[in-house]
Amino acid sequence: MLKNNLSKNVKEYFLALIGSYKALFIGLIGGYIGTLINLPLPWLLGSLGLNLCFAFTNYKIIFPTKLLNPIFLIVGIILGGTLNISLIYKIHLWFFSSIAMFIFIIVSTILAGIYFFKVCKFSKPVSILAALPGAFVPISAALLEFGKSKKDKGILIPQATRVIFIVSFVPIFFVNNLGFSEISGYNYYNTYNFKYFFELFFLLTSCFFLARILRKYNIPSPALIGAMALSGIFYTFELVGARFPEFLINIAFIFLGTALGTRLNGLKLSELFYFIFHGIIVSTILVIVAMITAFGLTFIGFDFIPTFLSFAPGGIHEMVVISIAYNIDPIFVSYHHFLRIFIIVLFLPYLLSKFKKSR
Repeated sequence: MLKNNLSKNVKEYFLALIGSYKALFIGLIGGYIGTLINLPLPWLLGSLGLNLCFAFTNYKIIFPTKLLNPIFLIVGIILGGTLNISLIYKIHLWFFSSIAMFIFIIVSTILAGIYFFKVCKFSKPVSILAALPGAFVPISAALLEFGKSKKDKGILIPQATRVIFIVSFVPIFFVNNLGFSEISGYNYYNTYNFKYFFELFFLLTSCFFLARILRKYNIPSPALIGAMALSGIFYTFELVGARFPEFLINIAFIFLGTALGTRLNGLKLSELFYFIFHGIIVSTILVIVAMITAFGLTFIGFDFIPTFLSFAPGGIHEMVVISIAYNIDPIFVSYHHFLRIFIIVLFLPYLLSKFKKSR
């Protein structure tokens, strides 16, 4: 019986993959273009952007969300992989900045949410989801599981704009204040031996079963949320050390970006510019709040530049790479970004239930 179900699932995934070849090819090209123009999260936002371009045409492209379950699992493990054991010895030093992060999320969401609600006339659930200062991937993953809705564009485009704006702004800010430094990659390397593949298998298997448990309790995006939390624990306590190779991370982001881009079929060009414009305004608000928070923490001993980098609600991997380039403690940065995402994810079930009722 189990063998028949497994065979059936493999066949369904294979057929879904074959049916999505057009969208995935477009996503691959878009991701590559993203790397050429130095787009932040290039394989994610590049594949999203090029598939979005086809949303304005009559060219029919589809992408079944069934393909995303294993991708969510991988992305969750990638996020958890930003932590390591040094967090255990340092986290007590960041008690007040952790509290400040919680306050930052509340204040940012309220200010940005009021803007979307009053100026853009979004509904309250859409305003809050569009205003959240981070967790673009978990929010996107949860929306993909709900099925297509016209309200999604009011969340996805401003959130994508936030990532692009902030990840583009922060390096300019650092160059202007600290000078140029080579930003090349992460500070960990994989050794591809038996232990490496066993650890990855253990990670995937453990996260898969946790996702099954979370799904029974109707937790949104159980694969991504469960994998992020469990892998974060494993990496922090150094139960595992293997990270996914860069090419697999890029493939996961191509799938996710393609799914998001195809979801926006039927979007009008005027709507795109409208959401981007207001997304930039809200992103500016979030940057200002992050700066004020970082400045406030300097009065109790925190340095402004590292703290601002830790609170700027951009892509977690981009912020960590910048910290490595400028000799800023990457665990300090990754912990605060992980904390921001984790706090938002904790409240996502409630927010998404409100959004689902408003659809």
